[in-house]
Amino acid sequence: MQKESTDYQSENNLKKDIREYIEKRVQLFVIEVTEQVSLVIANSFQKLLGMFLLGGALFFVLFAIAFYLGELIGNFSAGFALVSLPLIFIGIFFFRKRSKKFTENIQAELIGKVLENFESKKESK
Repeated sequence: MQKESTDYQSENNLKKDIREYIEKRVQLFVIEVTEQVSLVIANSFQKLLGMFLLGGALFFVLFAIAFYLGELIGNFSAGFALVSLPLIFIGIFFFRKRSKKFTENIQAELIGKVLENFESKKESK
């Protein structure tokens, strides 16, 4: 009788241990995935900030070129028009060229970075 009770109790303990182990593994997986996603978001934010700063610098350089060309031509409006023409053409090109390939490449790069970071964390353990 006592042996059956001990077997039953050890079986329950084993089930409880297995359940806890699975829960801990799931929690660890969620934490690792969250860490990788936050790393990708942080890197993306850093790149976005860098692009914003470069865009601001480009704006001021183009502004200076427009004033310089306007002074050479004798008409500031013409200087600004000349500087804006390449930007207009580039903008039209990107507006009309909604490439699925471009979007897919960005998604693949982000997913690749997440998986690469996840695998490197897994190997370092």
